[in-house]
Amino acid sequence: MDTLILTLQLFTSLPINKSVEVSDERLIRGVALWPAAGIVIALFEALIFWAAMHILPLSAAAALALLGELWMTRGFHLDGLCDTADALFSSRSRERMLEIMKDSHIGTFGVVAAIADLAFKYLLITASAMPLFLILAAPVAGKMVQSLCMYRAVYPRESGLGKSYIGRIPLHIAIISALFGALWVGACLGIGIICTGIGCRTAIGIPVLFGVVGLCFLLAWLFRRHMEKAIGGMTGDTLGAASEIIEIFYMLLVVALEGVL
Repeated sequence: MDTLILTLQLFTSLPINKSVEVSDERLIRGVALWPAAGIVIALFEALIFWAAMHILPLSAAAALALLGELWMTRGFHLDGLCDTADALFSSRSRERMLEIMKDSHIGTFGVVAAIADLAFKYLLITASAMPLFLILAAPVAGKMVQSLCMYRAVYPRESGLGKSYIGRIPLHIAIISALFGALWVGACLGIGIICTGIGCRTAIGIPVLFGVVGLCFLLAWLFRRHMEKAIGGMTGDTLGAASEIIEIFYMLLVVALEGVL
């Protein structure tokens, strides 16, 4: 239970007033529960969206849901995306890029990344034929790939929170985390298909939609490979960036496939 509490304290704004000892061992075990934090975030965001849809237009409900996500996550992963964008687009040396990621200030590329992130999520939610199920799955999709980005990865700094688990999680923890998240995402997608009929008009509809999960893992692996070449490994910031990128990629694929299946 303490491991779950620590995970929720790390990733959410839930008022859990319990002191939990932080250790590398507990942080590593907690990786298996990262999708659970994604589920909590998704449920909170979906509840806001569902309630707002009863009294407000779709566009306003989508905006409120995204504000709810920002509050619940404290912009934790979005901050990582901004720092990663500032570093990668700086065209500096590897050492300088790592320094930029540590800088608490956000540069031009970070601002652009944040705006693009929120804009894409807003547009995809409002464009989807099953927005509630999209919201329920997207935050977990971002969490389910994290273990792939960390397993046997190199942490390119001498110290930092990411050093506690990046490259240190055992295979069974990585598999549990990935499967946990994939099962939730697949369930949300399956229920969405059943409720809306999307993907059922052709024989290959359902298999193609479930293939989205596999493509998310593929993109995460490609992102990891790119970061290994750019900065020599994975950091906490790049994990956050991976989460945001996969969230949007998942939403984009589902919305795109809705239009053709």
